This record gives sequence, C-alpha cells and structure tokens, in this order.
Amino acid sequence: MNRIASDYWKPYERHYPREKHIQTKAETFTAKGYDSLFRHFWQE
Repeated sequence: MNRIASDYWKPYERHYPREKHIQTKAETFTAKGYDSLFRHFWQE
C-alpha cells in the first residue's frame, strides 16, 4: 500500500505514518457513500 487516504478524524494521525497518510474528503467521500448505501439495503 503506497498511500492511505482518510478524513480528518484525529486518531488517524496517530496510527498512520505521516509520509503515507493523506487527510482529505475528496478521496474518501465515495467509499463512505457506498458504505452508507450498502448499510441501507443490507439492514434487516
């Protein structure tokens, strides 16, 4: 894994190496959107 993208949640800063970590909403909104969509349709 070359790069890690996350949102701006503070604990991510402690767990990922600074040189590999990118904090941005631009790279994470799609994954979070799909997660929300899957949770909606997979709930019982």
